[in-house]
Amino acid sequence: MHTDGNNTFEPAYLRAWLETTRDYLFSDRQWDADATACALCQSGLDSHGARDRFVSRARGHLLRLMKSAAQRNRDPLLELERAFKIQAAFITRHPEIPRRLLRWLLQGGDSRIQRRVRKVVSHYESRIVRLIARARLQGTIRADIDPHAAASVVIGMIQSLAFRLSLNLCQRERVLHEAYARFALFRMAMGTVS
Repeated sequence: MHTDGNNTFEPAYLRAWLETTRDYLFSDRQWDADATACALCQSGLDSHGARDRFVSRARGHLLRLMKSAAQRNRDPLLELERAFKIQAAFITRHPEIPRRLLRWLLQGGDSRIQRRVRKVVSHYESRIVRLIARARLQGTIRADIDPHAAASVVIGMIQSLAFRLSLNLCQRERVLHEAYARFALFRMAMGTVS
């Protein structure tokens, strides 16, 4: 862990972390990088506050993805597919983000951050569970599908994508294409066709 004797993060590590945060949160917008970096550095956040803010913004980004997908399609499976594709495309464009989140989860240290990251994943998974349960109620998937198990499979596909990209960054398009193909297989296994 990159901490000094006071159990706070070293400035160089925080700067790299803030840059990653900015890239993650504002990747789909046009922002002046220097102005954003200055604003983040001048905010006076300690390492715990900055990490909490990062996790909160990551959670907000995931929720906006799900909400955006839900607003365009009333079919829960189309909502789920759209959210998966948006998330997969984002991970393909920014493979460093999930890698850092995973590193924070696996390293010892601040248990608050680990709990917050787990909470974000859990909340995202619960939204997926609700979409799958709604699809089962509408009869668009088989009645014997367990929404929790199916949601775990979707989360696993996203985590697998992030893991594969961290191993082989030179084939992003191929990995993304394979992720889309896996989602199509997932839908077929639930008793639907694209």
